[in-house]
Amino acid sequence: MTHEKSTFATVEIPPYLVNKHYDDRYFDVVNALEEAKHIFFQGTGIMDVLSAAGPGRKEFIIGETGFGAGRLLIALMDFLDNCGITDIAVTYNSVELHPVTSERMASILSGFRTEAGPLIDLLVQAYSRVEISRPGWHKIHLTRPFGIVTLDLWIGEALEMVHALTTPCDAWFLDGHGPKKNPAMWRYELLMAIGEKTVPGGTVATFTVAGEVRRGLTDAGFTVEQRPGFGGKKAVLKGMKL
Repeated sequence: MTHEKSTFATVEIPPYLVNKHYDDRYFDVVNALEEAKHIFFQGTGIMDVLSAAGPGRKEFIIGETGFGAGRLLIALMDFLDNCGITDIAVTYNSVELHPVTSERMASILSGFRTEAGPLIDLLVQAYSRVEISRPGWHKIHLTRPFGIVTLDLWIGEALEMVHALTTPCDAWFLDGHGPKKNPAMWRYELLMAIGEKTVPGGTVATFTVAGEVRRGLTDAGFTVEQRPGFGGKKAVLKGMKL
């Protein structure tokens, strides 16, 4: 949902982009959709997996820590809409401890309206029917040209969501507020649980290169490496489950 300090830190952050629970922005204000594609979609090799799947229905299961206003989901749908592959079924498991209202979601995502207005409207309309005051799973189906996305959103704590998963994920997007702002989202116990809920050969990607995150992912069974960052971020992390 946000990023560690970058050269974009001097850009004035609109108040509606700040998560008051962590005194931190939901995401950088410069090229946030393209940044998501670079860090998370390229970092987890989604296109490689889908391209290798061949004809027929292609199922892909994603886990995300930190739903926020759905920025990564918007970016993912835009990415897959333009990938040239169809008959894709994505299960998108995500978690949010402090869910925003649909009105707040629309406000937070408003900076992307030129690039992804119809996708924002689609998500906001569907999300408006979610009873965000009720903990646990909430399901949303979103139909797109590439296929369908099933958003399984857990309202509550991240470790609870990971334990509640009945099927391991092919890829994980670790996108909660950074370790300094929200250390609970990066604690060792959670990273170990994520490793347990990842298929062999599955992947993980995140914006942070913090040492405790690298070590935790390594202990969780991932081979971890740095890759070039995006914009003002020098490096990001990717990993593969052994």
